[in-house]
Amino acid sequence: MKVLHWAFFSVIFAVLPIAAGYLIDATRQGDRSFSDLISHGELYIVSAGLTAAAVGQSFMKKNNKHRFLHAILTFTNIGLFFLTSFLYADAVAPNAANDPEVRRDVMAQLSLWFFAITLITTGASTVLAEVEE
Repeated sequence: MKVLHWAFFSVIFAVLPIAAGYLIDATRQGDRSFSDLISHGELYIVSAGLTAAAVGQSFMKKNNKHRFLHAILTFTNIGLFFLTSFLYADAVAPNAANDPEVRRDVMAQLSLWFFAITLITTGASTVLAEVEE
């Protein structure tokens, strides 16, 4: 039940503004692709928020049956938090919008990869918390 709660309220609600932007573009016959929509770092912010919540959840656990696995997931989530935060900062840097060297297609692909990795690590943290309760 906790995993469904996490998936609905944490993940789906977090990506809802991105989905809304995509739908609004579609209804207005916008020419932005999904890749262009996420190439400005939106998924990095979502990933950073999910990892921060997972780290906070892991620190609140008192009885860890799987301490080693908790430690690995916690450090992985901390690393992902800092990495996605720095990537977001690069995506929205003042000169990034007009810089021809910024590859928006690579930014979009990286943000999707990091979002997928974040879903795996934060989902595993949530499942582990559920199993231990």
